[in-house]
Formats: sequence, structure tokens, C-alpha cells
Amino acid sequence: MPPSANVADVPRTLFAGIATSYDWPAQVFSLFQYRRWHRLLLSRLQLSPPARVLDMATGTGAVALQLAQRPGIEVAACDITRPMLLQAKALASRDGQPRTIDLIECTAEAVPFPDTTFDAVIFTYLLRYVSDVPATLHELASVLRPGGTMASLDFAVPGGLAYHLWRVHTDAVLPLGGALLSPAWRRVGGFLGPSIRQFCQRWPQPRLLDLWRQCGFRDVRAKRLSLGGALVMWGTKSK
Repeated sequence: MPPSANVADVPRTLFAGIATSYDWPAQVFSLFQYRRWHRLLLSRLQLSPPARVLDMATGTGAVALQLAQRPGIEVAACDITRPMLLQAKALASRDGQPRTIDLIECTAEAVPFPDTTFDAVIFTYLLRYVSDVPATLHELASVLRPGGTMASLDFAVPGGLAYHLWRVHTDAVLPLGGALLSPAWRRVGGFLGPSIRQFCQRWPQPRLLDLWRQCGFRDVRAKRLSLGGALVMWGTKSK
């Protein structure tokens, strides 16, 4: 992606075309690790109802809908891609059960909430799609109350032998598998591997951990999953 490109246009362009068919292929292409990653992410949150949670880059709402099923938990699920939010709305109403979830179209760089609104903030696959990573983390930290938890999930680049397997998966399996589904999925499959590598070169794990601390978080930790191909990070906002 050229430096002059509008970073926000990337998720809008890429993911609008796969919103209605996202979750099942995401599960398959993650080698059936998709839901496991979500469970680990949610396990990092220490929530005592009533509580409000911001789910930024909610996509089709997979994590937000799990949270909203918990008694006393209200969720603001935000995303920049409207078709993804529409799919999340459809999934939320599919079983006819009321859910305490608000779906909001916005960017992570300018979330429409006052400071210290939320008891927890989570985001998934977000930072590769923002133009200013430090400013985005500062913005998300600002809407979290002191003592609250922020947690994130994203892809990562593994090391050792797993790296070579990961390259085969991202350079060959994802583009080919995507092409078998649709032109939109082919574009996503070809985009992900280079996008993940480039981001991890600019923002390796130690640098990200330092940034979280600079944004006012303590006890910042990270856990690699699936041979290092996914990364969950979390911390507590200082009081």
C-alpha cells in the first residue's frame, strides 16, 4: 500500500465485499483457531456487572455478541465498515433474543464517547488499519476508566520452523482458498500475509508492549497462540 493511501479505505474496500460470508471462512482459514482466540481474549477481562465494554473493530460482532449474552454487560460495538455492522445487526437479531449491544459506525482514532466511559476495551485486528498507532491507543485508553482492562487480538508472525509453515499458509493457502470462494475473498487472502509481516516489522511485540505502557497501562502482558500466529495483549489502566 503506498504511503499516500488512505489507510481507513483499506478495511472499507477489503471487507465490505465479504461481510455476509465472513465468519465461516475466517474459522476455516484460521485452521479452526478463530473461536479459541476469542475465548482467550475474553478471558483476560475482569468484569463485575453492571459493566460497559467497548468492542472496537467489531467486524460481524463475533466477540461483542458473546459479551452481550452475559448478564449485566452492555457492549458498544464499533467498526468503520458499514456492511460488517449490518451483518452484526442481522446476527444479533437472528434468534430474536434481546441483547444489550449498540452498533456504531466510527473510526478508532475518534471514538464518539466521553473519557472514562467504559469498564473494559477490546479490539481485534485493528492496528494494521490505522494511520497512527500511538494516537489510536491513546484514544482507546482515554475512554477506559482507571483500573479497567484493555485487551487486543491480532495476527502475528511466528518464529523458527513455524515461520516457514506460516509463510506457506499466508502466501499460498489463503490466496488460493480465497480465490475458490469469491473475487472479494481472493483479494483478502492475498492481502493478509504481507500486511501482517509489514506491521510486525514496524511494530514488533516488545515495541507494542512499551507503547501500551506509555499509554498508561500497567501489568501489560502478551500471549502467543497457535505456534505464534496470533497475539493477545492486555493490561490494566493505571489509576
